[in-house]
Amino acid sequence: MTLSLQTDRLLIRDWVEDDAEAALEIYGSADVAPWLSPAMDKVSDVPTMRAILRAWIEAQPNFVPPAGRWAVTRREDGEVVGGLLIRLLPPYEEDLEIGWQLRPSAWGHGYATEASKALMRWAFKEGAIDELFAVARPHNERAIATARRLGMEWVGETDKYYDLTLQVYRIRLPELQA
Repeated sequence: MTLSLQTDRLLIRDWVEDDAEAALEIYGSADVAPWLSPAMDKVSDVPTMRAILRAWIEAQPNFVPPAGRWAVTRREDGEVVGGLLIRLLPPYEEDLEIGWQLRPSAWGHGYATEASKALMRWAFKEGAIDELFAVARPHNERAIATARRLGMEWVGETDKYYDLTLQVYRIRLPELQA
């Protein structure tokens, strides 16, 4: 399933291999990689990023909607500013996580909130789901602030996901529509 969602300023679309250099600015950033869950080292170079994108692209058709991974681009210039995902949280049975990652030069413009709201609306409409979760490391103030701006409520701290201690936020359809 190919996804293309537009907001006033952004386009959410499938990743393509030619996004490797722009994606490296996100997943290769020392300011982004340490906060990712599951824990991952920063991507070291364009060929490695291209291989990761290739794996994401190949996996995309196998996800059951609303799960997947997407690029976030600015509509005005087509520049990749971030990535979004919806995936099953461990133990990979029912809880769906929404996640957002932006390159540092795109921080502070409201892109994560704008793109995530659009993806959440689509997920609730197309995915026949009841709720979405976001997880953040306890000191990841940017992710926590974004979860709150999205209207997500804090439901506690847990170590059941990814063998990390994480803050858990949740939103249900009625809260998204409020």
